[in-house]
Amino acid sequence: MLGGEEVEYQDFLSLHKVQLEHAGVPKHYYRRLYEKLCHDIYDSGSYFILLTDGESWEVQSTRTVDGSDANTIFLIDHCWTFHAEHLKKALREIPGLAPRIANIIGVGYPDFDDDDSIDSVTMDAMEGLINNISEKVWEFAETYTIQKDEDKVTICYLMDELGSRIKHSDHPNIKIAPLFLIQKQYAVNLMWPVDDEIPPETVITRDFTLDEADPHKRAARLAVTPNFADSVDRSELRMAEFDRINPFKMYGRIGQTLPDTVPPVGEHPVSVMLNSAMPFSNPIKVSTDMDFMAAAITDPIFSVVSEEADPDVVFISHHFDKYREWYESSPSKIINQFPSENVVCCKDLLIKVARRAQVLPGLEDPETCDEVIRERLNSDKPTWAEDLHPTWMPVSFDLVNELPVFVRHFLERQDRGEDNTWIIKPWNLSRGRFTYVTDNLAMIVKLAYTSPKIVQKYLERPLLFYRGDVGKVKFDIRYVVLLKSVEPLVLYKYNVFWLRFANKPFGLTDFDVYEKHFTVMNYDDEQELKQVDCEEFVSLFEQQYPQFSWSSIDKRSCRMIAELFKSAASLSPPRGLGHSPQARAIYAIDFMLKWDNENTDVIPQMLEVNFNADNRRACKYHPDFYDNCLKALLFDDVSTLPVTDISI
Repeated sequence: MLGGEEVEYQDFLSLHKVQLEHAGVPKHYYRRLYEKLCHDIYDSGSYFILLTDGESWEVQSTRTVDGSDANTIFLIDHCWTFHAEHLKKALREIPGLAPRIANIIGVGYPDFDDDDSIDSVTMDAMEGLINNISEKVWEFAETYTIQKDEDKVTICYLMDELGSRIKHSDHPNIKIAPLFLIQKQYAVNLMWPVDDEIPPETVITRDFTLDEADPHKRAARLAVTPNFADSVDRSELRMAEFDRINPFKMYGRIGQTLPDTVPPVGEHPVSVMLNSAMPFSNPIKVSTDMDFMAAAITDPIFSVVSEEADPDVVFISHHFDKYREWYESSPSKIINQFPSENVVCCKDLLIKVARRAQVLPGLEDPETCDEVIRERLNSDKPTWAEDLHPTWMPVSFDLVNELPVFVRHFLERQDRGEDNTWIIKPWNLSRGRFTYVTDNLAMIVKLAYTSPKIVQKYLERPLLFYRGDVGKVKFDIRYVVLLKSVEPLVLYKYNVFWLRFANKPFGLTDFDVYEKHFTVMNYDDEQELKQVDCEEFVSLFEQQYPQFSWSSIDKRSCRMIAELFKSAASLSPPRGLGHSPQARAIYAIDFMLKWDNENTDVIPQMLEVNFNADNRRACKYHPDFYDNCLKALLFDDVSTLPVTDISI
């Protein structure tokens, strides 16, 4: 029978073994590691020493570090744990933090005399120090990710003086990895030798690339590594060689099933069902798991029913991909999703579809577009990145698969003295969650390793809206579009649109100030939600910009949306939207307006496509919103509805 201590050790292993194996911690360290964690044994000082020549630091061994000795696994404390968006806030509010971090990473006060005392430092000087820290700290910061509710949350941290001053080497003699202690809910770093033996007076080194094996991604990591950035071979910042692109690996939806054959639209059971409903002797039964939608459907031609009541139309908030089974079991039912609609709703795939719109017109074989795009990502042409994107799509990169070429593009822009402000977004989250604006390459590279993200050129010259209470602010526009068919493409725009506004004047500074750079304010009670209906907005817009009519802006914006969906439908699943007479969909398109290079004209800029958007505000101010949407999606005559056909 196991004793109490052994039971606790086995409990520790059951909770943390996956982390330890993933980090590559040798098994002979496990028990001693557990003992050190239980008793807070930080004994690296018995083996290592910090040395400086007055300009730089290094860590040396003071005695033999025997890799076979179970005691030679060490705990490295985190001197600072932070969220990226609250970095400056923490430096301002936590007493003594800024000077300590500045000392560790080697930055000083702007124009600060070493003879002055810390107490005499002015607020301006302290703010300058904080700015210097926020730029430099990303070269040293590392990250880990934890699950919190439904989201994966990125935690950033800086190791203590010893851990942060260990230098990089391509041939390191120690390894460092974070361990999140599940029961205690905090993390430490583990350090152990990778060599069998480290002799005394040996400089201690680690691999800043986190053992990245891909030479191209390794070069991207080294581009932000202290003392190595200038020596990176930019020829390595390329897409890797490939034999054949696996579309399911690239586009997902591996489990999606499609019917083997589909009857012509006129003969399809869905058409028969809709024709039999005319002239509405029996209501069309609609089922939805979205309460706000169910409450908003009031037209008597529809009847809201439960899913068990054999509905004709089903609107669900979760993803659906079993179209073959749906057709076989319910051939006359409609579902609110199209096959492979993730190609427009997931931000990484939206990039591919937008590039396809740019590249396809010049290709003889559309099936080769992914290979052609990948080849052009390695182009040496100065404008290679801009040439890959249509004018309505900001230059964008998928950081999971395209990090090296993004780093190359960033460095090329830096060489040319061009603005290098970017926005980092998760692949598949909404409402601006875990989204960051920065001109710091190291920050982007470090965050690229936390969870799947894209990076997109931040609009440095957006068209601004004047708010009398604030000044000129960013704003974005939401169009609701209704996709009725893919073959042929039938796409409607709902004629009412929605606006979102920032709460502080725009400028390319203070990227951590949410209300200056973001417009989503309706999920935080502490933030003001500026509301302007679309008719009032059009009037104000044309007063502020009399050289433009809103109708011309609307026409260009609709063209942008239509080109996107045409591109999405140009290839079959999983690379493109699939044809299904049983599918209908409502999407929310978010976009902005930017000035062209001459500051004389404006160009719509696609931001994202939202599946199952939160339409509560639409229902509140336009009670017939869902009635109108359903009529446009189900019936041919839309002449009396507030929609416009934008198909091309």
